[in-house]
Amino acid sequence: MTFVQIIDCRTDRLDDLNRLMDAWVEATRGRRTASHALVGTDRSDPRHVVEVVEFPSYEEAMRNSDLPETDRIFREMVALCDAPPTFTDLDVVRDMQLA
Repeated sequence: MTFVQIIDCRTDRLDDLNRLMDAWVEATRGRRTASHALVGTDRSDPRHVVEVVEFPSYEEAMRNSDLPETDRIFREMVALCDAPPTFTDLDVVRDMQLA
């Protein structure tokens, strides 16, 4: 079952956060299990940043979390945010592509 993790944080350092995510993508190439990631900012509060990361399953997400690079990047991400990011873990029960 597809699994999605929503990472929610507040920061005024979006450029630094994007560079950090690029570094994670490069550092985990060939080993990460995330299949899709989307980052957005709240139009009414650009400091509110939400990342949605898709995995083939919860188990694959946990494998990804166990990568040393994921832990290192997470610690650096915390330093960029006003408070520790919050996580919402979702089992996908419906997935539609809308035309």
